[in-house]
Amino acid sequence: MITVNSSPKKKLWAAAIQWLAASTALIYVLVQFFPGAPALVATIDGGWTQALHVAFEQRWKFGRDIVFTYGPWGFLSGGYYPPTFFISVVAWTLLAVVFWWAGWRTARHFSNNIFFSWLWLAGIAGVTSISGGQCFDIRSIAWVMMLLFLHFFVEEKPVTARQALLAVSLGLFSLVKFTSFLESLIVVGVIAADDVFRRRRFPWIAAIFSASFVFFWIAAGQRLSLLWPFLLHSWQISDGYGEAMQLGTNAFDAAGIVSFLLEALVLVVMTGCAGWQRHGRFGIFPAAGLGAILLLTFKHGFARSDSLHETTASLAMLVAALICMAVTWPFLQRKKVWSGPASLLLLTGILFLSSFTFSGWFPEDSLLGQFARTFSIHNLLIPVKTLAHPEQLREIYGQDLAAIRKQFQIPPIEGEADIYPWNQMAFFAHGLQYHPRPVIQSYTAYTPELAELNAQWLRSDRAAANILFEIDPLNGRFPSLEDGLSWPELLTRYDLADTNGTFFLLKRATVPREFHLTPLKETTVQFGETIALPGATSSPVWAEIEINKSIFGNFIAAIYKPAILRLKISLHDGEQLYFRLVPGMARGGFLLSPLIADKKSFAWLAAADGWRNLSGFEVTSMSISAATSSGSTLCYQRTIKLRLYRLDFQRQDLEGTKIHLSK
Repeated sequence: MITVNSSPKKKLWAAAIQWLAASTALIYVLVQFFPGAPALVATIDGGWTQALHVAFEQRWKFGRDIVFTYGPWGFLSGGYYPPTFFISVVAWTLLAVVFWWAGWRTARHFSNNIFFSWLWLAGIAGVTSISGGQCFDIRSIAWVMMLLFLHFFVEEKPVTARQALLAVSLGLFSLVKFTSFLESLIVVGVIAADDVFRRRRFPWIAAIFSASFVFFWIAAGQRLSLLWPFLLHSWQISDGYGEAMQLGTNAFDAAGIVSFLLEALVLVVMTGCAGWQRHGRFGIFPAAGLGAILLLTFKHGFARSDSLHETTASLAMLVAALICMAVTWPFLQRKKVWSGPASLLLLTGILFLSSFTFSGWFPEDSLLGQFARTFSIHNLLIPVKTLAHPEQLREIYGQDLAAIRKQFQIPPIEGEADIYPWNQMAFFAHGLQYHPRPVIQSYTAYTPELAELNAQWLRSDRAAANILFEIDPLNGRFPSLEDGLSWPELLTRYDLADTNGTFFLLKRATVPREFHLTPLKETTVQFGETIALPGATSSPVWAEIEINKSIFGNFIAAIYKPAILRLKISLHDGEQLYFRLVPGMARGGFLLSPLIADKKSFAWLAAADGWRNLSGFEVTSMSISAATSSGSTLCYQRTIKLRLYRLDFQRQDLEGTKIHLSK
């Protein structure tokens, strides 16, 4: 009787199962990272998203032509635009392969069980694709975490092909969004320090990342000479974000903050313990890198404190926990038997808190429900259907633009144009020639330097011939704060051409008019102190308010956000109003009186005979306070410097035109 050795068959079956698991994991990752085509909407986010696609197509120069929180590859963060869609598909396909290759290696390090490895990798890919958060920001966390832990806990060599490709990917990510650049610098810096001080080797990872960053900068049609201005302006926007964009904190936010910080502390301690076991005192490197990444994630999520950002931070924490515990678990179990159950308990807690945050902002949905839908047949077939019938996306794109055109009426325009303060989607829907100022959305020009970029643009020959104008301040800000330095330029270098429709049309004046600032008063005030405005009832008053952060305030701003400031004004008719005051915007200068709260009052201000219509809107007094119970704050110095000027300018004579401004 002949006996058959079943060992080769078992090995063959094992190899087939492993191949099947790896290949299906790759397919799932490819599907999740496939660029979607969300509906076009005329919102702030919709406007800048579409503008980034146009910027890449037309090769705008970042750091000069456009200054924003995103870079020349920013269109990869989302949105749909026919000329860039194929590039997005190719880029995200390659990125998905890199992520899968690194992730599968990490998954097999985590467990010899194929099913657990597959589920772990699918869990990370699925969480990074859940709607409700900013998917790109969550993916960026996954990328930097994968590189950090591959280097310190999974692969023995100083630089492997996986790590090199992850570093190349981060070079691209850094030119998608500036926060990804900061995260990448942290991880690459920590790995480079480990190479130099522990391994005594040249930090090749830093060289690969730098070369990749420069390569993708040039590949996007950018000039090397503009790289420094791009980084400088990006830092200015990032540095002022918490102060300018915060919404305050409520009880729900506070619970999320405490939970996030506790989770982050536990993960950093776990990483430090595992790092100590593997690398001794050099185990501080991965712990420090993880801590810095989670601090950036915390500030990104809770400085703004809205549904989008808090959900993003919560999902990013879940991704970080999955990667961290999968990699550190094997090392901790060698010394502590209880570490395995403790890790699972911690992961369960983080999953619960992430679900709680998600449901708190989106009560009609659930985190697990969103994740389950990533496995639906409809979702899995989206790439196939999209690539097989690309004309359907273009048709939907056209329908969305038609709906926006119907929503916003725009007068006929010849030549290049810009739009204030932010509604680019209305602009693109009408097929106009977009020629924007550098800081493309006014609410983002929240430092004197950024505001001056836009004012200089208006004074130059590069400024658009036409401007669509309305007033729509963000988060209750004093209306003339946003692009405040540009208002005198708009009033003197442009003429009212059409006041019908959603936006007023301003056309560049043949001969610019002049304006002058005549000093009225310079003084210092305290928080809560009321000060009268001289000459407010006879002419416009310009203000420069210098509010400096204290040492404590600088520290708080670096890790979180300072207190919100409020401007209280009293009008000539006796009405008292409260507005949000952004210190950076106020320091650069803005029109304080009269109160110009809508585009019609702006037109009255610009017109030669319009001042009479502003009667009652003159600001007679003002005071500044913090949004605290006492009205003061330790985040800012107590003394506020106030400089007031009379704004004199030659107004536009509307007699003989078709424009009639009735009150």
